[in-house]
Amino acid sequence: MKNFILVIALIFFAFTTYAQNNCQPYLPSNKGDVWEISSYSAKNKLTGKTSYEMLDKVVQGNEIVYKVKTVSYDKKGKEVFENTFEARCKDGSFEFDMEIFIDGNMMKAYDNMELDVNGSSLEMPSSKNQIGTNLKDGSLDMKIGSDGAMPIKMSIFLTNRKIEAKEKMTTEAGTFDCIVMSQNIKTKMIVNIETNTKEWYAENVGLVRSESFNKKGKLMGYSVLTKFTN
Repeated sequence: MKNFILVIALIFFAFTTYAQNNCQPYLPSNKGDVWEISSYSAKNKLTGKTSYEMLDKVVQGNEIVYKVKTVSYDKKGKEVFENTFEARCKDGSFEFDMEIFIDGNMMKAYDNMELDVNGSSLEMPSSKNQIGTNLKDGSLDMKIGSDGAMPIKMSIFLTNRKIEAKEKMTTEAGTFDCIVMSQNIKTKMIVNIETNTKEWYAENVGLVRSESFNKKGKLMGYSVLTKFTN
């Protein structure tokens, strides 16, 4: 009986280890890793930057949880917003918290207000997924307010997520093997804004490039990985 229990424990340990190792995160995976994404207008004018730091990496059973600090800066280099989000490898799959989509420069207008966030997890593909694979939708709800004031509500919906290609992408931070994904983003606030994005992600790195287009297909702006240290 003891031998049977030992065999079951070893099988479970082997499966857990395999699931963890089989999951490739779309983030630098070591505590202390830092990277930076710079954003530009369609006319190549800098609109802001966001720096990232891997604060912690915790193994919890068959799950690995990554905690990341973000600091957003405006085009003049002034800090405008600080936040943290989590990502995780679970059962061989990688997913982000939807808080990664909070726009720091937009949040500048609501400085010193309380922020209540409720969002889904955002499924990311494996490099083994085929071109044409569809991914699950994501959503994020936010309430922004101060004492005695009516809160401002905002929702973000990501739909029609799909793997479009597998390509190499080069930025000043290096050259990376990427999965290319497309998706529709709908932001509901005072008015509804609909955009389409094309994104390049590399395993063990994260977002390498992102391009945003309006409903007519015109480029609105783009972001690129400009610093990467691990």
